Amino acid sequence: MEPLTDIEDAIDGDASHGFSPGDSSARPVASAVRQPKSLTVNATMNLLNQASAVLFPLITFPYVSRVLQPEGLGRVSFAQAVVGYFAMIASLGIPLYGVREAARRRDDKVALSTLAAELFLLNGMMTLLALSGFGVFMLISTKAASDPRLFWICALPMLAVPLGFGWLFGGLEEYVYITLRSLAFRMVVLAAIFLFIQTQDDYRIYAMIVGLSAAGSEVLNLYFIRNLISWKTISLKSVHVLQHLKPVLVIFSLVGVISIYTSLDKVMLGYLTDDRQVGLYSAADRLVKVIVVLVTSMGVVLVPRLSYYVQQKRFTEYSRLANLSVRVLAFVSFPAAAALIVLARPVILLFCGSRFEPSSPLVQIMGINVVLIAFSSFIGYQVLYSQGKERLLVCSVLFGAVSNLILNWLLIPQWQAMGAAVATLVAEALVTGVQIVLARPYVRFTWPLTDIVKYFVTAASVALMAVLLSQSVSGAFACIAISLAMGGSLYFAAMWTFRDRTLRELLARYSSGSSA
Repeated sequence: MEPLTDIEDAIDGDASHGFSPGDSSARPVASAVRQPKSLTVNATMNLLNQASAVLFPLITFPYVSRVLQPEGLGRVSFAQAVVGYFAMIASLGIPLYGVREAARRRDDKVALSTLAAELFLLNGMMTLLALSGFGVFMLISTKAASDPRLFWICALPMLAVPLGFGWLFGGLEEYVYITLRSLAFRMVVLAAIFLFIQTQDDYRIYAMIVGLSAAGSEVLNLYFIRNLISWKTISLKSVHVLQHLKPVLVIFSLVGVISIYTSLDKVMLGYLTDDRQVGLYSAADRLVKVIVVLVTSMGVVLVPRLSYYVQQKRFTEYSRLANLSVRVLAFVSFPAAAALIVLARPVILLFCGSRFEPSSPLVQIMGINVVLIAFSSFIGYQVLYSQGKERLLVCSVLFGAVSNLILNWLLIPQWQAMGAAVATLVAEALVTGVQIVLARPYVRFTWPLTDIVKYFVTAASVALMAVLLSQSVSGAFACIAISLAMGGSLYFAAMWTFRDRTLRELLARYSSGSSA
């Protein structure tokens, strides 16, 4: 299961910003109801954003992996994984908690502004605590002492964590701004990587470019929130930071457990093996996660809307939207996973180079995670989390994290990177299975089992044809291009022949621009 990401939109100014504290006739009443954003526009913009998140690594990663080599890439990946735990403490689950709470308050600007102030203060306190803890870690860790500059560089984005307010934009479904902002910073990173990464010794510069980009996007958010909230409407007497502590700690435990088993593999590889194994594993992990992000992009868009429907007790609309969501995930995830498994070797050779060829079987194993994460993300966030059942979500993820820890400890010493890949696959399967069981009382829609089976069988059949085709094509790029073109055409042709309702509904929504 992957944590949610946040993103944003160019926002219209609101004349009803609230009231002046000195005006006795003005009371802190709810502002005008915000019109719901078009889900078609949101999905399109978020898909564009996630597509750029796929495209830019496809441009930069082949260059970075060839310049830094497995060893340099492994050093950066290990440091980022370790620092990620402290960044998790700094954020305290607020990015995920804030999306839902902002969605619930979107019709009341005063309440929304108060929420922003409360979470900002809480975020700031936790960031100071996290930085203090990181300082202690740097003093006692022998592994960090081998390259302290790299670790401090990776920690730079933590300074901007309280300033981001990404959860606010995500909760209000402001996806146009989010997409434009992300595209701008990705262009800067793209240019900086090709300008400044020239030798294997430039791995610290690479870490700095990535870190400063993340911090810069957070600071930019701070500038644009003035269109969403009004600080003047906030009364100090109405600010109660501690009321959020209990629910945020529940979300923090969720985010923390997720971080354990999404980063633990690289951390344990770093301690139990060497930089090369971390580099090989990281290459496979990045390629798989690029596809995962693209497949689950629609789910990110739907969480605020589903939370809003639950809050308003509009369960008919919730059921219809959730049913469409699970069908879309199955429609996309099965062929995406099949393509990764079939084309693992040419993909690795094309995007990483021949020195990363041992990563090919890792991609094949971890490619199954595309389907597992798609479904666990749906059940976890769109079913359990949107209905306030985050404790059940924490239990399922904790089960997977413990399993991942045990399996990593047993398998990495024997199988190295392959052991980590197997451990992660089993953990994802366990999380998905446990969530299906726990979510049964809260599933307010009918599972489209016939559609799911259809997508699986069709994707598997097309993959077998692609295997035969790829054996007759030489060259990594030609193999990938021809296989994807033929496989994609066959898959969509089959869906069109079957008069698949998901394909027809998506085409109808995009042609009509529906907001529902």
